[in-house]
Amino acid sequence: MDSALASPARTSAAERRPRPLAIANWLLAVAALVFLMVVVGGITRLTESGLSITEWRPVSGAIPPLTQQEWAQAFELYRQTPEYREVNGPAGMDLAAFKRIFFWEWLHRLLGRLVGLAFALPLLWFAYLRAIPRGYGWKLVGLLVLGGMQGALGWYMVMSGLVDRTDVSHFRLSAHLLLAFAILGALVWTALDLRRDRPARLTGASAAVLAISASSCSTAPGSPGSTPARSPTAGPTCTAASSPKAWTGAAALLTRLPTTRT
Repeated sequence: MDSALASPARTSAAERRPRPLAIANWLLAVAALVFLMVVVGGITRLTESGLSITEWRPVSGAIPPLTQQEWAQAFELYRQTPEYREVNGPAGMDLAAFKRIFFWEWLHRLLGRLVGLAFALPLLWFAYLRAIPRGYGWKLVGLLVLGGMQGALGWYMVMSGLVDRTDVSHFRLSAHLLLAFAILGALVWTALDLRRDRPARLTGASAAVLAISASSCSTAPGSPGSTPARSPTAGPTCTAASSPKAWTGAAALLTRLPTTRT
């Protein structure tokens, strides 16, 4: 009888133990979603679809236009943007073409919403179970805050192309992309900390990648106050393949840094 009564207590205590491996796997899954979102964001940029949705509706915007009237209303809002008046309108864009660019921007934002839910809901569950190891609570909350900031920064970027420009600000676009990479790196780094039960270290290979990026990535120039020429690839550009000095410096760095033991 005593053992039967004690069993639920032991089960409850076991459920509330820290679960570093489960949390690490969850963070890696969220990182995969973030990577997918970055890929879709790149497609959105290359197809010049980023300004097709002119409203910021974090909740109701998850549902796309479903009727012909709703599509006509969304298209009318887009027709008021400089991009349509100066570029796509004269090119003869119709509603069918608008639907194609609308899809990519809508999918990009939908993935952002899914990433937020995929992070926030399990975080609340792990917190309820008291399964978050000591010292990681503030890190996970910080990642949640960064995700919210990324959503706000994305809309701030879109706003730059709705008034006086036919494209978004390259500086805001660069900030949006860099924050996405920072979040992705923080997710993987925290997951590795949890899986190894010790702080992750900067390896020689990762340091080489950082060296190449720092020495060969630049922002495409543009004159202040002017509207940049439209190009799907305008903005941040990297020239690592054509920079022998960058590769030479990275190789030298690899030979100097110690190899991280696993």
